[in-house]
Amino acid sequence: MMKRNINIVLTGLTIALMASSCKKDKSPSIDDYPLNYTIPKVAVSSDIPVGAYVYDPSGALVADEIKWTRITETYNTSIGKLGPNVQPTLGRYELKPVIASVSRLDSIARWARESRIDFLITPPIRENGNALFPNNLNGTDSLLVNMFAEHNTVLPSVNMGEMKYAISVDIQNFSAGLSNNLLLEGAPATVINVNGQNITVTREQRLYNFLKRISLYFKDLNYYHSQGRPVLVFIGADKLYTEDSKKVYDNIRSVIKEQTGKDVYIIARQPQWTPSARFEYFFNKGKVDAVSMDNMCNVGGGATGWDRSYLLNRLINENYKLNKDYLSKNFGIDFIPSVSPSYTTYINNANPDYSAPTIRKNENDFRERCNVAKMNLGNNRMVLIESMNNWTWDSQIEPTVSNYGEGYGSKYLDIVRQEFKVQ
Repeated sequence: MMKRNINIVLTGLTIALMASSCKKDKSPSIDDYPLNYTIPKVAVSSDIPVGAYVYDPSGALVADEIKWTRITETYNTSIGKLGPNVQPTLGRYELKPVIASVSRLDSIARWARESRIDFLITPPIRENGNALFPNNLNGTDSLLVNMFAEHNTVLPSVNMGEMKYAISVDIQNFSAGLSNNLLLEGAPATVINVNGQNITVTREQRLYNFLKRISLYFKDLNYYHSQGRPVLVFIGADKLYTEDSKKVYDNIRSVIKEQTGKDVYIIARQPQWTPSARFEYFFNKGKVDAVSMDNMCNVGGGATGWDRSYLLNRLINENYKLNKDYLSKNFGIDFIPSVSPSYTTYINNANPDYSAPTIRKNENDFRERCNVAKMNLGNNRMVLIESMNNWTWDSQIEPTVSNYGEGYGSKYLDIVRQEFKVQ
């Protein structure tokens, strides 16, 4: 009996070893890799609202010789040249007064209409912290916004046609000096002299007055509303350190409602490649209406950046799925996917950071990223494009001269229309 039992045990061990051996002999397969999937083509049965960021075209983009050379030079990695090798259709952006930008903005608005973009997002508007409402907007910024505004009767106006605009607010600039050790509520007050009288205004009051002033633009018929609510995009909302972000955002909404009679729709732009959970005490508990991402083609430097660049579109998809799910389940906040065709640090940096991958324009890649956006639409269907004209980072979809270098003409404008609108 003992011999029989030993034989049974040995037989069992032999089978187990054979099974184990078979498993070890199985060659690794790329099919087993969780990121080995194809981004599907997503058809649209109804138009998806699209917004696009506009950057100041008055001269800050490619004004200096180095930036212009890098944009137009031949792409050659062997000698460290990483520019896009194109020329803007509008030619070189030269330093001119902001008011001279209207002709360029006319072209940008026309191209946006042709690609059926629904609204343009202004450059970030800053506060003038040394003035009281209603004079508390940065002068240069307000000039730029006023050219979009329908109620403007003094400055030259952009020919918007059916195009609408929404304002982006520079919250990061407003939050200068704030930190976890210096919150909004405890920041030093500002003393403003008006006609010889010193008036003390707290930092918190300045915030509400800043947004109250911006809300005056909501009366324009060409100001963009989503589901009947005027849209504001907060840039740098992750820098607004407060004791109670829910209270602060509630107050923002109340001030705007009192001034305009409208419920504002606030979109917080989150830094690229960050987890939404990081901002629990900022705009999450503050209960913005939606979160969108900064340029996801900005993959960062070093090993992490190169790793992201290899499977970029699939990693963007995974990032969007994770953040969208987290925001919805934990805070009831919507998600608005963003799309970019490209990104480089080469043009803007005096000393190029070659450790950061350049994400070059590629039609198929951009279409895939558009499909990633369609796969991750929020309840309020909307997509934001970065950007119409950000030549500094080569993220623009603005047309180029077709017969120069790697000029792409209006290709990326066409893709936006083809991917997000019913044909």
